[in-house]
Amino acid sequence: MTTSGENFGFKNLSSVTTDDFKAARSAVNYLIQKGHRRISIIGGKYRVSNTSEIRLRGAVEELNIHGITFDESLQYETARYSLDGAYKAAQRLLDKNPKTTGIFAMSDVMAMGAMRAIADRGLKIPEDISIIGFDGIDLADYYNPKLTTICQLQDELAKSSVEILLRQIEKKDKPLHKVLSFNLKVGESVKDIR
Repeated sequence: MTTSGENFGFKNLSSVTTDDFKAARSAVNYLIQKGHRRISIIGGKYRVSNTSEIRLRGAVEELNIHGITFDESLQYETARYSLDGAYKAAQRLLDKNPKTTGIFAMSDVMAMGAMRAIADRGLKIPEDISIIGFDGIDLADYYNPKLTTICQLQDELAKSSVEILLRQIEKKDKPLHKVLSFNLKVGESVKDIR
């Protein structure tokens, strides 16, 4: 059996996934390069989700490298990977940390839910708050403003998963774990505030 994305820690299953650690670092680095230092994060429950835990570690490491202190109680909100969950998480985040200038959302759907919450407060993206997502879903190109996001290489994920599965069927290979790269797709949701 082969999984695409999170393999939930099953070492006896093959997996193909994006390099979530480096991708999260890249997302946060992009915000930092655009002058943001008050960065908050919306993600999953990292004690339950391996993917959320890896992405959070990557994001926090990038903040630390740039000398930016991370206070989880002020800068991190958990949500289901849904529009409504992220909407509510963004509301809580902005209530406790209203000086946030940039948000890293661990999925594009989360980013879109947060964008709605930001707009409902009368704030504008990217003029008041910048946001970057993660996934590279097609809808991100049609959202207003167009979402800046980390794009997972979906075709490559699918192709590699099938190749590994066929190889295991034919040769009874041991489980393989393949980690793929990603692309940063610049949209219109991050403002340069330098």
